Amino acid sequence: MKRYRHPYEAEQKTEGGLMPWRIRRLDGGREQVVEGAVVVEEPLEIRINEKSVAVLMRTPGMEKELAAGFCLGEGLVRDLWDIGLIRHCGRVAPGESAEGDAMDYSRNRVDVTLLPGVSNNWDGREVAQLIRSGCGRAGAADLIQDLSPIKGDVRMRAEAIPPLLGQITRQQAAYRAAGGIHAAALFDGHGRVIVVCEDIGRHNAVDKATGYCLLRGIPLNDKVLLCTGRASYDMVAKGVRLGLPVMASISSPTSLAVEMADALNCTLLGYVRGKSFNIYSHGWRILSEDANPSPL
Repeated sequence: MKRYRHPYEAEQKTEGGLMPWRIRRLDGGREQVVEGAVVVEEPLEIRINEKSVAVLMRTPGMEKELAAGFCLGEGLVRDLWDIGLIRHCGRVAPGESAEGDAMDYSRNRVDVTLLPGVSNNWDGREVAQLIRSGCGRAGAADLIQDLSPIKGDVRMRAEAIPPLLGQITRQQAAYRAAGGIHAAALFDGHGRVIVVCEDIGRHNAVDKATGYCLLRGIPLNDKVLLCTGRASYDMVAKGVRLGLPVMASISSPTSLAVEMADALNCTLLGYVRGKSFNIYSHGWRILSEDANPSPL
């Protein structure tokens, strides 16, 4: 499919949900650096009657709709007609101008106000805070405060990356039988598979694979993780905590994922499909036959 083999290029118009990012792309024996983009990932705090009820990771846009759907879908509000006002202040997307505070913290917060006399529907239930309460704004710098940079110095030949996916699919028994399931696998620096795990949840699949190694005393600081789910910030954080130097996905990473990987010395790969893949951060761990490799 074209969207996998040829991700967004710089000459196209950058939409609000995308962040420009320089990518090192390897396709067979050819290498090039392109000005591409990654999907923006930011937190959105939802407050009902001035009380924080959730912080959701999302791509900017349609914040009011997201808040309404979440509040009713999760049962936090009983009926749409119980809502008197949904207010989203600030910019709709990161690229737009805004008045007042240059950081415009309010763009990552939606206030839902119930009509007078309407009682809330969340008393007594645990509220899930995905990041933190407050203004609802968090960037890579906030998220890496408790994480240490990767120290692993594993190197891997570029031509060894594309065949990794084939090793996963050959061992995906559940996927071949029914589909609808994620997989995660760990490899050594030579591309030899250590373990392949399947689960309906992408995080669960990664946890199973890393747990397999942890329980058997297999070090992770010289391993490569490849997963079928997208590489979001929380997936990168999970790998960094465990010391994984190289993380790869058959899909695209998000903006916070590439910023976090770049700041924490983690090599992040995406679109590992066919004979090609993209390098988003710390490409020095990937050894290419190109005579003049990019310093990315």
